[in-house]
Amino acid sequence: MSGTLLKLAEQYLQCSYRGVPFVVIGSGGQAGRKQAEHDYPYRDGVWIEDLGKRARVYYVRGFVCGPTALVQRDLLVNAAEASGSGLLVHPSIGAIRASCTSFAWSEPDGVMGRVDVVFEFVEQKNYLTTLVQLALDAAIGAAALVVRSASSSAYLTATTSALAIGSPAVVAARTVAALWGKRASDAVRSPRVMAAAIATLPGNNGRYAAGNSALVDASATVSSVLTDLALFRSTLDKKISTLSTLTTADSLASAVQDITEALRSSINDPGAQLVVLQPLIAVPVDAIDSTAPIGAAIATAKTETARLCSMAALASFAQACAGWEPTSAQEAETLRLTVATLLDDAATQAADAGFDDIWQAIRTLRTQVTQDLSQRASQLPDQITVERNQPLPALVLAQQLYADATRAPDLIRRADPVHPALMPTQFQALSF
Repeated sequence: MSGTLLKLAEQYLQCSYRGVPFVVIGSGGQAGRKQAEHDYPYRDGVWIEDLGKRARVYYVRGFVCGPTALVQRDLLVNAAEASGSGLLVHPSIGAIRASCTSFAWSEPDGVMGRVDVVFEFVEQKNYLTTLVQLALDAAIGAAALVVRSASSSAYLTATTSALAIGSPAVVAARTVAALWGKRASDAVRSPRVMAAAIATLPGNNGRYAAGNSALVDASATVSSVLTDLALFRSTLDKKISTLSTLTTADSLASAVQDITEALRSSINDPGAQLVVLQPLIAVPVDAIDSTAPIGAAIATAKTETARLCSMAALASFAQACAGWEPTSAQEAETLRLTVATLLDDAATQAADAGFDDIWQAIRTLRTQVTQDLSQRASQLPDQITVERNQPLPALVLAQQLYADATRAPDLIRRADPVHPALMPTQFQALSF
């Protein structure tokens, strides 16, 4: 009998709670939103007040069997009686942290070596979504690293012989890199970067310094923020100034990629990272085709250096997308189309130039970035148009639309009114 039950158990999927395994034969659940019904005199119907998401409840039925069935039963009893929440690993629900609110077990009549179990869980945190997001972010970082490596290798292959011809080719390559670096230096002095630095300050610093997923430093002050920003700009300027002194393809490739990563990692706001890096992807170059050896070397040096700068900025731009947090499905979809177009254009240019490794690396990066943004868009609310007959305060509109006055800052950011007390009669808002 025991051997038959063990063979039967192998046909079912396994589950575990607090590390204690058991077999799953059926599952169910409940979800929804908490609603409060309010009745008023002389008014038909009721007013429903939304109180937020209801706790997700899961019902799991299973069994343990074999010579250790009673031991496993006792371990599950101890797991159910333990205080606090525990890790539930379910074959279809995934990995979640849950509290066991009910546990029951029974031994079927006439069956030896089997104990049926029934659980009721309340979810505390969904680890599967976090793990998927971390995996996507890591995949984007790895794909961006491959793009940088492939572009550096291609640059070394294409320009080593050209730069060896003489100083005119070296000067041409340095000139393209220095002009591109000057644009990076100007970009880091933009108001958007200043606003990103202010976003790290604790407290309400206004709608123009809210930032996107910016981390707040509780110990930061205005003086420390400005000092760090000035130090960052000074360090970046030193990196850019070295571009006009380098003489080898290897050193140029390393310096260019160091600049884009310094821009990305030193700006706290992912939204500001995207704004700063996107203009650096397009690198104009005035290379003139020539049949003369020195003319051809100069043209190659200019064209390939421009491609190197563009690839470095594109890889950092794609990596910045992983840290950016859209607030609506439309925002995520817009960025997905933007980055997909940029990567498609870069892949086409690499393929036309015969760089198969770069083409393959860009296609892989495109897959990872677009998958990440599509996954985020599927979980976000839509953006809708709201119309009112007259201007109303943002707090009133937040209460009317969401029954939550704390949503007013989001409405203010989207509508950008002259004053929050006089919101425009037509503006964009989230659907929920």
